Formats: sequence, structure tokens, C-alpha cells
Amino acid sequence: MDKVSIITPLYNNDYKYITSCADLLMKQVYENFEWLIILDEINPQVAGLLANYEDLDIKLITDKDVTNVASARNVGIRNSEGQSLYFLDIDDYIHEHTLFCLVETMKTSSAQMVVGSVKKVNVKPSYSTSYSAMLDRMLKNRHIKASPIKSKKMRSSCLNILYNKSFVEDYSLSFDQSISDLSDVTFTMPAFEKALNVVFDKDAIYLKIRRNDAVQFPSLSQRSNRALVYPISIRLALKLLEPGSKISIMLSRRFLYSYHHRYFSDIYNGDINDHRRNILIEWAETFREVNIDEMKFNRFIHKVEVKYLINNNFTTATKMAKFRSVIKNIKKVIKKPKVAKKLIYTSYLSRKSSVKPTWILYESFLGKNYSDSPKYIFEYLNQAHPDKYKHIWVFDKGRKELPFKSTQVKRFGFKHMYYMARSKYMVNNMRQPKWFVKRKEQIFLETWHGTPLKKLVFDMNEVHSANPNYKLDFYEQSRSWDYLVSANKYSTQIFKRAFLFDNEILEYGYPRNDLLYSPDKDKIASELKEKLEIPLDKKIVLYAPTWRDDEYYKPGKYKFKLTMDLERMREELGNEYFFIVRTHYFIADHLDLDNVSDFVFNGSKYDDITELYLLSDVLITDYSSVFFDFANLKRPILFFTYDLEKYRDTLRGFYIDLQEDGPGPLIMNNDELISTLKNLDEVSSNYRDRLDRFHNEYCELDDGLASKRISEKVIVNNK
Repeated sequence: MDKVSIITPLYNNDYKYITSCADLLMKQVYENFEWLIILDEINPQVAGLLANYEDLDIKLITDKDVTNVASARNVGIRNSEGQSLYFLDIDDYIHEHTLFCLVETMKTSSAQMVVGSVKKVNVKPSYSTSYSAMLDRMLKNRHIKASPIKSKKMRSSCLNILYNKSFVEDYSLSFDQSISDLSDVTFTMPAFEKALNVVFDKDAIYLKIRRNDAVQFPSLSQRSNRALVYPISIRLALKLLEPGSKISIMLSRRFLYSYHHRYFSDIYNGDINDHRRNILIEWAETFREVNIDEMKFNRFIHKVEVKYLINNNFTTATKMAKFRSVIKNIKKVIKKPKVAKKLIYTSYLSRKSSVKPTWILYESFLGKNYSDSPKYIFEYLNQAHPDKYKHIWVFDKGRKELPFKSTQVKRFGFKHMYYMARSKYMVNNMRQPKWFVKRKEQIFLETWHGTPLKKLVFDMNEVHSANPNYKLDFYEQSRSWDYLVSANKYSTQIFKRAFLFDNEILEYGYPRNDLLYSPDKDKIASELKEKLEIPLDKKIVLYAPTWRDDEYYKPGKYKFKLTMDLERMREELGNEYFFIVRTHYFIADHLDLDNVSDFVFNGSKYDDITELYLLSDVLITDYSSVFFDFANLKRPILFFTYDLEKYRDTLRGFYIDLQEDGPGPLIMNNDELISTLKNLDEVSSNYRDRLDRFHNEYCELDDGLASKRISEKVIVNNK
């Protein structure tokens, strides 16, 4: 069997991915390969990480002339001993059968290049027996029919393409080392032009992993200024191609498409400063290399715009491009009128309107309810400083009865945009929209929404949620926060690290817990029970589970399957207990509890969970931060952790060890849960000391005065 030379550049801190890449290669069915890892200098840490992979034919090649990915790949080609070449990035994923498919296809078709399929994904898949089953099926039934590759499969990336090494050497193919990014096109396009036989193999699968931490560990593409580099790479590639060739024409058309669609905003947004002028110069230079008269423009006016660009008349080209952008936005507004409000906010209100020094805009849990710390700050300001401020509340649906005078606006409605632009103070317990414009006169108070058990943002290794850009989005949004509220020293340390937060943290306790220290809390609890028709003669159990990152419909809309057997609970516990079920605000599924309505109150839509704490004798949760708040009451806490290993070890990870330091027992199934509730007094007694220690460590700052401390600091005394 022919040997394959797998070439992997290694730069910056990317050695953290090296063992996972080695694990992938250990699983390859095709075993006759060498793995060339290219570095610019000797790194003992890399050698140490690879010490356990003696079964792999690994060559660590150091070359001081390696300055970028292009030079590393060229060094790999020169040092390769295989009959074919394969380029693999250190942080990507190939299926167990990928090399086998590529080699077999090249052998049976005598192709000079075999192109496999590439798919962009957010998380590496776990090894699955389904892959092995698919491979067995392929080995038995696979029949390769070589066919010429279609132009749309001719991609610029060199990844997941098996190259005949003799073919590469015959035509002296190499990567242009003058550019640090997007050099692939200078290798692949000449290869496609010279090759007489190129075939596509859909079974050879390569997963391009989008790195989820573009802030601390960005990939090359995430840290590169591609709007500047892209036209240079195309220009360099065109110089290597025959003028007027099929590949040359195809690349020119892709360049025009990228100008109109992929890079348009990067080219023209903002004023023409030195950086933007450099971008315009490079695009103009590349357009001079192509014959624009042979290009298909959607409109003649687009061609005129490009001609101005070619003639270095950047001012006129920019005006035409921005006018075209305005027309495009008008079309969007006509098609989707809701877009108009955001455009008015970002382009006018957030730039031209004045900021009102006594206006305060409040939002809690994406406008879903009147609750949490914003609620209690609002109520304190109205009680302590009546008629001093204009209070505006944001809600996503309808109006709510509030105890004090306020203006209520619909989330993302025009009035919301108006007050978002003009209010001096923002009080929010979640992240603001990505398109929010922070004005220099505005003050953003981020109250956050819990003491963390689950690992947050930059403490997470992988992101399994619906938003693959979660870390970058969070980082950019949190730059607008002037103040961040923390309930304890423990949270402060985590917030600084996990949010990369350098502004002021107010370690003052949580305003949302002030109610738990009210002298009237027992009276409030009794009144709430009557209002909600909760039995007065039974122990009340509050079940408040959280959401699962990997079970979602779309960002902000998560699934939830009720694992607790409420019908059985009613049969065995109904004489003594009554349940309140309160799902997380991210959960989109509606729980049908009609068959147990005499035993369960569905509190999922109830605005303020703090009020539900007051009337509850027991809390059952899983991994929600609610238990940190409930611990202020020193009442029993149970953890229904039926999926503990998956949640802790795969989805999130924890900051504290629930088994060792949690304020209550971990319960894995319904049998244990029923038994625990039947013997609650004994269980509570066993965990009393642990609950006291937990309370002293995490609840020491909560005393009923957090709203006052924060309001006076940020709003009342802020000059």
C-alpha cells in the first residue's frame, strides 16, 4: 500500500489540540502513513504530549524559516516520504475511514487528486459505533466510479484532498509564503488547473471545527484580517494560472461574488481611514488583474462602482457602495418591516438623540417577567427616591401590574429602541442585544442572575449550546458593562476570570434576595399561598430544574423532558406534600400537568421565583443556581441529578463538588427521591452542618440591603 504523508503545521498555543489529533489518527483504518508535525522551534511540551503514541509514525520537524502556515506546509512537502500528500489541521476531525476512502479512490481511478467532503461543525463528535458499522458496510459494498470533479467542488482550501506527490513535484506546486493566511488558493487552484484527472469521494469525510473561543484561542481565520488578505491571495493565485483558463475565470467570478457578499461590509463600513484605505487599495489592485468586461455583474451600476475603485477614486466608489447598501436595507424593510426599528436605532437614535440623565431602563430575563434584581432595585428607588427618576420596563408580551408608576414598552418595539438610545441607566440581569450601541453618557448595570455552579463562558472547554459564537458574543457584549453585581467572593473570582471582566464588580450581595430577609416574609408567604391556591396544610416542594445545553430548538429555546414521575409522587406523597414546578426561562417546552393539577402547581410562568422560595419548605433542583439563593432560608435542599455524569463531565463542568460540598443529597432516580421525602427530617438533620457551612460561605453578604447599596452607588450618587 502507498504511504500517505500527513502534514500538520503547529503554531502559537495550538499544541493543546495535539493529543486529540493523535487520537483521531490512531483510529484510522488505513494505517500506512507518516505524520509530519511542523514547528518553527523545538517544543519539549509537544514531544512530551506525543510520548504515549509510539504506534504512530510521527516526525517532529523544526525549521527556523517557518513563519506561517504556508511555509510550514512547504517544509512538510520537502520532508515527506510518502507517495501521496494530505494536509490536516491540528484542531479538526477526520472520520476513521477517511484516509482509506481517499487512498482506495486514488488507486482505482489513477487520479492525481482525490477531493473529499468538508463540513463545518461547532463541536467534535464523539467516537460512535455507527461509524464502525458504516465502515463495515463500505468495505463490503463500496464501488468507486471515478468521475471528473465539478467546478463547485473545486474549493480553495487544501484540506481533505489527497495529492499524488509526483504530480505535486512535477509542477513544483507550493504555498505562497508571502501571506500568513488564505495561502491555500495559491496551491489548490494551480493544482486543479494542471491535473488531468481529479475525482470526488463523498465518503471521505472531514469536519472543519469552528473554534468556540475566538478571544483567547482564535484560529488563524479568526485572528486574520481577511478583508485585507483575501484580494492579495486571489491576485497571487491568478498570476500562477493561465490567463483565460477555466480555473482563472472561475476564480475571478468567485472574487466578484466575495466582493458583493462576503466582504462588502468590511470594505466599506466606516470612514476612509488608513486601515480602510489599505483594504480598498488591495481590492482595486486585484480587480485590475481580472478582465471585468468578461464578468457578469447583476447591474451595470455595480460595474461602474468597480471601475471607480480600479481608478483609485475611493470616495466615489464608497458613496456608490453605501448608496447600494441603503437600497438593500430599504428592500429589507419592505420585505420585513420589523428590520426598520433596528436600523433607525443603530443609524440615528443611538448617534443623534440626547441622553436623559434621570431615565432608567429595566429588563429581566429577556423581558419575560417582572423579577430578579432589576425588580428590587426598581422598588427601592421608588420607595427611597420617589418621583426622582423616570422608570421604563421592557417586556416581551403585554403589560404587567407594577407597584409603582412606570412606562412599559414591548421588547424590540420602536419605543424600546427609543428608550434604549436615550436612557442614561441600563439595569439588566442578562446580556443585551448584540447590536446594542453603548453611548459614552450611558451607564450599564449588569446584575447577573445567579451564583455559578456550572462553568461559565471562558472556563468552559467546549460550547455545546445552540450558539457556536457564544464566547465571542459574550465577550463583546460584556465590554459594555460598567458594573457587575456579585453575591459573594466566590462569584467575584469566577466572574473576573470567566467573563474576562476588568470593570468594577460590586460584591454587595444580590438585590433579588432582599425579600428573603424581609421582616414580613411569613405574612407574604401566607398571602401568596392563598393567592395561588396552594394548600396551607401541606409541605410545599419547589422543583426548579435548569436547561441542557445540547437539547435545543434554536438559541434561547431549549427542550426539557420531565424525568420526575409526578403521578407516582402524588400516589405516595400526596397526603403530606404539594409540588410547585418551575422550569428555566430558556425552556420552550410547555409542561402538561393537567393530570396532576390537584398535586402540582405549574409555576413556570410565575414572574418572581424569589416569592416562590418564601412559600416553599423544600427545594429540589439539579444544577440550577437557585439553591445558592434558597440557602439563605436554611431550608432543606435536594438535588435530583439523574444525568450527573453527562452534565458534569461533558456539557458544562462544575466549580464545586456537589457530592462533597453541596448543601443536600444527590438523588439519582424517583425511588430515591420518594424515599428521601418520606424521611426528610432525618435527611435534613444529616445535612444540617453542611447547609450551615454552605450558608456561611455563599450567603454571608445577603442581608436585605443589597438593593440599597447598589442603587446608591451606581445611580443615586453617580455624578
